[in-house]
Formats: sequence, C-alpha cells, structure tokens
Amino acid sequence: MNEPLAITGVGAISSLGLSAREHAKDHENWIFADVDTVEATSSGSIGHSVREVPAGFRIRDYVTSVGLRRKQRFSQLAMAAAVDAFAGAHFAELPADAERIGIVANTEYGPQRVVSDYLDGLLGGGLMNASPALFTQTVYNVANGQASLALGLKGANSTLVGGSAVAYGAQLIETGKADAIFAMSLDETNEIMTDHFDAAAADLDRELPFSTGEAAAVVVLESPRSAGRRGGEPIAHLLGLSLASATSAGVSYVDWPENDDTIAHTMRAALGDAGLGVGDVDIVVGTANGLGAITRNEIAAIRGIGHRGPIALPRLLAGECFGGNEALAHVLALSAAEPGQTLLVTVSTVNGGVTSALVRKA
Repeated sequence: MNEPLAITGVGAISSLGLSAREHAKDHENWIFADVDTVEATSSGSIGHSVREVPAGFRIRDYVTSVGLRRKQRFSQLAMAAAVDAFAGAHFAELPADAERIGIVANTEYGPQRVVSDYLDGLLGGGLMNASPALFTQTVYNVANGQASLALGLKGANSTLVGGSAVAYGAQLIETGKADAIFAMSLDETNEIMTDHFDAAAADLDRELPFSTGEAAAVVVLESPRSAGRRGGEPIAHLLGLSLASATSAGVSYVDWPENDDTIAHTMRAALGDAGLGVGDVDIVVGTANGLGAITRNEIAAIRGIGHRGPIALPRLLAGECFGGNEALAHVLALSAAEPGQTLLVTVSTVNGGVTSALVRKA
C-alpha cells in the first residue's frame, strides 16, 4: 500500500448482536492459543445449525424514514450496519464531505429471499401477480444504494459479488476517488444454502464445528488526511493487502480444492505488502469455517508461514456468513485485540477468492 489507511469505525449486525458494541463482548470457542490447539479441537456434533440475526431486529430502530422502512431484509441489514458504522466513525459530529464518502458492498448470494418471493408470484400467476415493489428489491446493488440514501452519502458506490470490499475500498481511496469508504459485507440466510447443508450434514467433511449464519458488517476506511481534517480518531490502521484466487472452488466451500496453497500465498504476499515479517504478527485471524479442505489448508498455511501464536477463527463464532464474512472478521478481530497488536486477517469466498490484510489496532 502507498500509506496505511485509517479505520475510523465499524458496524455489525449478526447473530452475535445488533451493533459493533455487542460484538465486542467476550465470546468463547473461536480464539486458540496456537495452531496445535486448533488442530486438536474436535468437531463434536455432526449436525448443521443456522445462526440468524436476533428476532428483536427492527429497521425502525436504525432508520426512521417510512419509505426506507418498507425495504426488504437484505437492504435492512445493510442499512442497519451502515448506520452503526456511521455512528462509530462519528460522522454526525465530525462530518466529512458527503460527495467524497462512498460504499462498496460485497455479497455472494444477494437478496435471495425477495428474489424467491418475486419469482413465486411471477411463475405462479404470471405478470399480473408479479409484484413491482418486490422487483425493485431483487437487484444485488439495492443494499448499498439504500444504505447510501439512509446516510446521505454521495460518493463512489459499487457492488461486488464474491470479492473484497476492503481491498476495493482501499484502492478507491488510494487512487483519489474517495476520502472514505464504507466497506460492507453482507448476506442473509436463505433456504437454498440452509437446505443444502441440512441435507449434507451427516456426510460433511469437517475438521471443526460448522454452522451457517447471516450478517451485515462495515469497516470504515478513511485516508489519514480526511480523518485528520475532521478530527476522526482511527481505531486501527490498514497496513497491507493481498488478493489471490484458488482454482476449482465451487459454490458452497464443500468443494474447496484439497492441498491448495492460495491461503498461504496470500498471507505471505500481504506481509510483503506491509513490509512485515510473521514475527510482527500478534494474532492470525483465519478464514476456516470448520469444513474439511479449507480448514486443513489454512492450518497448513499458518504452519507454513511460521506463526506460532494465537489464532482467531470468527466463522466458528458467527457461523459461515458467506458475503458477510469479510467486514465481520475485522469487527470481531479488532474487538479481541489489544491496542498496538497487529492482526493478519484472511478471508475466503466461495468462488475461491482469498484476501489477506495486515491491520494494527490503534
């Protein structure tokens, strides 16, 4: 990276709570002393569980506009996480130029619930039963569009499918296209994936406990100049990034390629980009979700780079949240770290993308 970017706020909505503050509570069974402890952990139950956002979630607790309140769950989760991050970065009392603040959202499956509802009407009764109100909510970029409207952000706005919102957001800032970016990750639970894992539960190749979940989370990236100009206090700094892609990955992590070295390659490249060695890393924050090949690959990668310290595996805590994983991993990692600690955060996507980031907590 050209220079470290500031992380000035985070937001999160997941099964763990309805704000980033709730995600900072003490949680067990996701932070391990070292790689040997991870490898020795038994998977226990062979069932499949689903971890959803708490039933008490109400969009009107975050956004009061009647028009926005009618939006579907996918958009609502995004808006709530963005509002949480907006407050965490203190943009209300320490404002920046709204024309220079943007949102990059990453999802893997998009608004599947509303797509299903819309198609039920269309296929069941033709165009007369196809809801125009639902149709406007079926596009993948609806979430970041509604989040931008809710916050009055007028800057760069992009949607990724199976990408890295953090990496793309950092690029937008480094190339001068934005002063700050809400790097958002989200996916809702949907019957396609939950039914898939329910049916396969007894035969899943797993190394650790496995569940699926849903989440919307945001990391606010900001240029040091922008943060300094408005008086924003960084909670962390982004020191380096690397992206790569594993071949032969599919659509559910079950078919992650065995003996693949993409995770190890990406970790090493991120360390190189940050100009750090593995000895500078206090905590490795992993991408393992408990399923066999990807978990074994990551254990091998951590051994391969020579890290012998603590390992945090956020997906064991929140569940496999698909598009929601990246920003949520940063939220949870920062909540677990001590000031001054350096984190190597790695996130994979079902299509084989792997992103590693070096982050130092302020």
